Parts: sequence; structure tokens; C-alpha cells
Amino acid sequence: MAWANAQKHCRLHYTDLATVDDQEDHDQLLEKVRLGHAWLGLIRTKSSGPYAWSDQSNSTFTKWAPGKPSDQLCAKVYGGVWYDSYCLSDYPFVCYFDRKRQIVKLEVKSSQNLNDLEVKNKILAKMEQILQEEGVSGEAKLSWRTQSDGNVFQKKDQKRDPTKQTCVS
Repeated sequence: MAWANAQKHCRLHYTDLATVDDQEDHDQLLEKVRLGHAWLGLIRTKSSGPYAWSDQSNSTFTKWAPGKPSDQLCAKVYGGVWYDSYCLSDYPFVCYFDRKRQIVKLEVKSSQNLNDLEVKNKILAKMEQILQEEGVSGEAKLSWRTQSDGNVFQKKDQKRDPTKQTCVS
């Protein structure tokens, strides 16, 4: 199918066209595609603009072939790398379903530097342990979301509540 028809089919029967977040996702996609062409859920609105994932995810993982992309709007995988392609070309495609991304805001009270890599890894390990105890470990993939300042955790302002009074004796 052409890219737009493939997207419509995936959205009607599944969730969306394939999105690739990391090398593991890419390897799984290649297992499905083998050595043939297949549409990716990656498109741009103008030939000089940025590509965006059809499902609006914010993955930055790419596997562009050398010298690509050029000026086409849609993206496909072929031979293990990505090419931009004419959107009306007919290619096979891969859909995904039941992939839900959930962002959880976590408040941690600690005197440690929460943006220290070792501390973040310990917190993540504890969260994975809790998920495993709840029986959902294989279904969830945890990662940190880095803020614009490069940190994961932000200090919360400790604003004084004017309705509360502190007594000192």
C-alpha cells in the first residue's frame, strides 16, 4: 500500500505504523521485514522539514542509510537501514498494537543527588522490582525522561503555606 493507506489500515486494525525506539525495536522490525522494503511510521510534511513519528512518539533513534534522508516525505526500511521514499509507492508495512506509553511523575524525598547516575539506577531498579512483584515486569520498559536542563529530577519549591503557622517556644 501507499504510506497513507498503510497508516489508515494500521490505525483501524491495530494502533499505528511501526515506530522504532531503540536497537531492540529495530531488530524486531527487521525480523518481520527480512530483506524487503517496508514502510516505517515516519513522515515529514515538507522535504526540508524534520521527520516525526506517526504516533507522535518522541523517539530519536535512527538508522538512515548513508546520505539519507534526501527530499522525500515518507520513510521505509530496506536492507537494515532507512531510506526516504515517495509516499505513493506501494510497499509492505508493519503495524503495532497494545503499545502504550505512560509518563509517571515521581516525587522522591531524599538528601542525595537524585540526578547522580548511580542514584537514578538504584531508583529505577527498585521500581522494576516493585513491578516484578506485581507481575508486570515483562510488560513494562522503564526509562527516565530528561528535562531541558539535562536533569531527570527537579527540586520542588518549598513554598510556605500562609494558612499554616509555625510556633517557636
